[in-house]
Amino acid sequence: MKFKNSFIAISLLLHAMSWAQQSSDKSATNGLTYDYVSVGYANILLNSTFKKQTLIGTLTGSLSGTMHGTSLEGSKLIAENFYLFGNYFSTSTDSADLKFSSSTLSANVDYKQYQISAGYRRALKPGTDVIASVSVVNSSSRVNSGDSTESNVYPVSVGLKTKLMDSIEASASGIIVSGDLASVVNLHYKINDQYAIGGYFRHDPKINIYSLNVRYLF
Repeated sequence: MKFKNSFIAISLLLHAMSWAQQSSDKSATNGLTYDYVSVGYANILLNSTFKKQTLIGTLTGSLSGTMHGTSLEGSKLIAENFYLFGNYFSTSTDSADLKFSSSTLSANVDYKQYQISAGYRRALKPGTDVIASVSVVNSSSRVNSGDSTESNVYPVSVGLKTKLMDSIEASASGIIVSGDLASVVNLHYKINDQYAIGGYFRHDPKINIYSLNVRYLF
């Protein structure tokens, strides 16, 4: 199953690369990179609580575990000050902890998440932009091959994107999501004019996401 997911992810990336070459005007914005697609590895640390309705009433439990899988990510500048961003994670584990009261069970968990963002950027100084975005994030989890549980949140963020060196860029943003504070760091090491190594980290009270990927620049 993991091999199949990776194959699908790579196929989608190749289609995106083809589209990117046709649609790009190769323009730069304040020396920063906004146009790329990527595929890579994802590691997700999940620690969430949930409620389940049973015949004897509402049962409260928690689900925690470390999941591994595939990540897709992309960004596209659509106007001088506006861009789109998106990512997708497909992960799983066979050793998550499912807790009810004092009982703990080992569980198989499939966890998927996608994010679509509309972003705004404005040059603060050469090589540094102020960035802001509004997003929709959809998460779905399936425990022991049961029914899938989905949720949607609508975070807003503001931060900075800057060039640290000629080949290294970084962005850091603070996020408000469902009344909680979260943070995102995105790193970008440019190998040449077409390829880069990317790193993505997001932290909020319920989940930590780490991703390492190969980026195609256009």
